[in-house]
Amino acid sequence: MPDLWKINRTLLQLPRSSRRSIAGGPLFDLFMLQALVADGELTEDEVWVATDRCERDLENERWSYEDVLHMLSCLSPADFKKAEWCQVKRGEVYPCDVYQLHFDFERRVRNARGLEVYMKFSVTDDGQLSLVLVSCHGSR
Repeated sequence: MPDLWKINRTLLQLPRSSRRSIAGGPLFDLFMLQALVADGELTEDEVWVATDRCERDLENERWSYEDVLHMLSCLSPADFKKAEWCQVKRGEVYPCDVYQLHFDFERRVRNARGLEVYMKFSVTDDGQLSLVLVSCHGSR
């Protein structure tokens, strides 16, 4: 599995308080993630919807895992908003990158007048590639 981390992950420490933010910019190499999607190495089978809220949001938006991977492929570094710790279904805590973009779902392209989409994700650290999707929804 390629190393997707842009930082030394051994330096990450779980927060001792309610502070969730992680300083230092993106945690993951966006271009490498996008290359894995383009090469078919990161597919719908490797998407893990890690929170109940994200699951509901995807259902409400009627977005498939294919839609999520396509939106991930359309992200640019300028869409990065922050990195933060997030708790998922099994009580585990993952370091996540948060991105926002405007997306036209009819044409399936970025568009400044499209729906604002909020994506929060991580990757598993168990030697197998999985996209840990913590949040994915539109802001109307």
